[in-house]
Amino acid sequence: MSFKPASIPENDSKRVEAVVRTGVLDVNASKLYEIYCLLAREITGCPTSWTGVIDTNRQFALARSGFPDGLPMEVPRNQTLCQFALEAAKPLVISDMTKDKRFKFHPVVTERGVKFYAAFPIITSDGYMLGTLCVSDTRVRKLTSHKVNLLTNLAGKLAYQLEVQVAQRKSTAETTIKIMYKLMSKFADLSLQEAISILKFMINDVITGDEKKMIVELGIANHLDNNVVISKLGKKIQEELEMNVGTLRRIKNLSDNEDELMKMLGQIKG
Repeated sequence: MSFKPASIPENDSKRVEAVVRTGVLDVNASKLYEIYCLLAREITGCPTSWTGVIDTNRQFALARSGFPDGLPMEVPRNQTLCQFALEAAKPLVISDMTKDKRFKFHPVVTERGVKFYAAFPIITSDGYMLGTLCVSDTRVRKLTSHKVNLLTNLAGKLAYQLEVQVAQRKSTAETTIKIMYKLMSKFADLSLQEAISILKFMINDVITGDEKKMIVELGIANHLDNNVVISKLGKKIQEELEMNVGTLRRIKNLSDNEDELMKMLGQIKG
């Protein structure tokens, strides 16, 4: 006998769209999510925990705990344990995988000796299951209803964090677009990169000599003691833009990467 992958849920295309909207695919930000894995291990006593989202073809790991370093961030969907958790929006707890027809022929059971597995769904407020928060062990285990509730709530907190990040990214993108349009309406033929340089200057980020020269030529800054300071025109533009410093600081890390910024702006279409 061999392992057979799970069937594909009917709403999977919409579910995958919700996964894509999170913006977490192919982004290594494990420090944001590893606390969930650490807490899952602490609650259950299991030696390993992981959390990730599942798109059409793969499971992408957000964080892991108890695994060797250097493991790939993604696993083909049809080889995962968590594909079966997509079948129902409730916890999937398998005390002994060697006795479960879905899992007993899976390589992690037959080759690595994993017996216990539990997956807790990460579900959005509109009902789409993004992925799972999981624990596993090489010995048979049972979870009390209290621990199941704790882990269910923990996965719910992770779902909420992901949704907040989506909302924040959308707000940041919309604000950025508004600021960009205003800047480009004031200065003819202003490129996106030049507009980003102006924003960097206005939030006191580090800018290059060429960027300083461009900003002075536009009249946004003046030379003063081998440095550049914001001019009256620059202050007026600041006021007209009604710049939100918090929003601008959130895009600070994108300021040197035009492609990444454009990708972020494009995500609001979803």
